Amino acid sequence: MKKVLFLIYVLVLVSCTSRKENNATTQNNVPEALQDNKENKLVSFSKRGADDLVEELYKEKVKSTPALQTIETLIDKLSEAENDSLEVYNAFKAKNQQYYSSANSHLNSIKDSLLKKEIESVLEKNTLAYNNKISGLKNLVTNLNAKSSSAGDRHTILMILISLGMMNEYQDKNLPSKKPIESVISNYNTLIQKMDSVIGKNR
Repeated sequence: MKKVLFLIYVLVLVSCTSRKENNATTQNNVPEALQDNKENKLVSFSKRGADDLVEELYKEKVKSTPALQTIETLIDKLSEAENDSLEVYNAFKAKNQQYYSSANSHLNSIKDSLLKKEIESVLEKNTLAYNNKISGLKNLVTNLNAKSSSAGDRHTILMILISLGMMNEYQDKNLPSKKPIESVISNYNTLIQKMDSVIGKNR
């Protein structure tokens, strides 16, 4: 029985050693985002969380790729310009909506039905005129939102493709060796044979 216990101890020791060797191998040419022992996680571009490997890998690639740096700079500038360009429009639209809401509230306080209907008609015509005035701006905003959405989709696609290329390289260069697992399986086979032998003798 002592021989069996000793053999188990040896097997555990071999298994631990093999695992350490295997882990050391898999750290070759590994991007920081994929390293098991990384201390500081890269900040993601979105709020998906710090463990978003697509964004972490992409950001790491951006640091060493001027073409991607240019794209990211343009995205930041356009996002800021978009917000600035819509700020005045949104404030103007909000003021008008606030006014017409207030006007209709006052309209509902008129007791005379004929006068109420007359003023209601005036407000409806004015609202229609306002909508005609702002229609050109509305179309531009719709177009702007579509362009922003299209650029956002392409940015997501870009992150996926760039990070996918990095993952393919990681997989090719860091595929774990079969030998440690095969070695443990072989040792288990030896252990099982030894235990079967002892079991047979003690039946």
